Amino acid sequence: MHKVEQKFLKAIKDFNLISEGDKIVVAFSGGADSTLLLYLLKEFYNYLGLKGLYAVYVNHGLRESAFKDEEFARGFTAGLGIPLEIKKVDVKSFAKSQKLSLEEAGRVLRYKTLEGVRQRLGYTKIATAHHLSDLTETQLLFYTRGSIAGIKGFQPKEGMVIRPLFYLTKEEIYRYLEEKGIPHIEDETNTDLTIARNRIRHKVIPQLKLINPSLEDSALKLWAILSEENKFWKKHSEELKKKLLTPSGDILLKPFSELTTAEQRRFLKHLYPQWSFETVETVVRFVKSSKTFWAGENLTLLKEGEVLKIIPSRLEFKPYAYKLPIGGEVFVKEANLVLKTRVRKLTSEKELFTKPPNVEFFQFETLPEFFTVRNRREGDRFVPFGRKKEVKLKDFFIKEKIPKHLRDTIPLLTLANKILWIVGIRRGNFFAVKDLNKEVVEVVYEQLD
Repeated sequence: MHKVEQKFLKAIKDFNLISEGDKIVVAFSGGADSTLLLYLLKEFYNYLGLKGLYAVYVNHGLRESAFKDEEFARGFTAGLGIPLEIKKVDVKSFAKSQKLSLEEAGRVLRYKTLEGVRQRLGYTKIATAHHLSDLTETQLLFYTRGSIAGIKGFQPKEGMVIRPLFYLTKEEIYRYLEEKGIPHIEDETNTDLTIARNRIRHKVIPQLKLINPSLEDSALKLWAILSEENKFWKKHSEELKKKLLTPSGDILLKPFSELTTAEQRRFLKHLYPQWSFETVETVVRFVKSSKTFWAGENLTLLKEGEVLKIIPSRLEFKPYAYKLPIGGEVFVKEANLVLKTRVRKLTSEKELFTKPPNVEFFQFETLPEFFTVRNRREGDRFVPFGRKKEVKLKDFFIKEKIPKHLRDTIPLLTLANKILWIVGIRRGNFFAVKDLNKEVVEVVYEQLD
């Protein structure tokens, strides 16, 4: 077996990227990377136990020559016997409206498009062609920005997205395609040196390889080290939450002050992942100072007795909604979790009372086709389990002392606009299990790293 094929299968095994029966939407541009990805998935289709491949070409509307790439994509996928869907997105308008770079806007729209296709088809995974050379570039890019979290780079598996080429370098990809005589196209924007990533790829990395020819291997080692470091800090920060947070979400000043600066920074970043390093440092300095009040453009800090109150400006979370098919799963990126459903029978009544907190059961006279998973809306009302009286969701959150900055991100499992479950927090009173002889719908959520 070719070394490239071995590395492809090793990544799938090491990171549990593919399960038997998976149906995969493949991001396909016709470039060398995605061409290899699609070819290998087709080549090992039966070996991996796949049940479906579906290629999606996303036209960003940035290049006049894109129509030629579309023609190549049609021909190549037809040759493999894989269906292809071409989607066009307006990256320029989106970048302008969201104040993003063209590269970032393209990335956001690309994943949004792929996820939309995945949900529509009821497929289980999205495969992208990111590889080890991409990881190296990403690490260097975030190094220039001073981002510790970013230096780690991307993961081989994030929610529904898998990256089976994770162990392969760009050089290995090109060599394999040449050896096998597999055609591909070249995107002329990859040589545009006005793009920061391209400058790193064509100018910086060749110089670094003069110092360390095994640069990609070093990037992989760095990724492995920082991934474990991040797991440690995440677990440690969760433990600190129990000691440092009051029921209302304020921070106890004395135990927080006793932490090392590194712990303080990591803890704050864990609580507020959207914060910049500068914002984290502002809070750390404020705690150490004799000041009792500080107000900035985006947040207010207040020392009140034994606690630190952090009052952010209202975060503008956009409404989100996802279809969750019965017997399927969905990735909720706003909450960084996966929800899965299946229909089954309970083994005993005991299951209802001993289930873990990430599981709920529902029973229906007629099985629905899907649930809707969304965040809160103005005027939402909720009937907590075991009660008959409806309460305002806003009042429920206040009573349960859910921090304000989290309320717009929490997923709600709904059916016909009834809230069945505030995921991970409280079950609703609708569709309770009443007959152990009948099937139930089991809903499980998995919080991702």
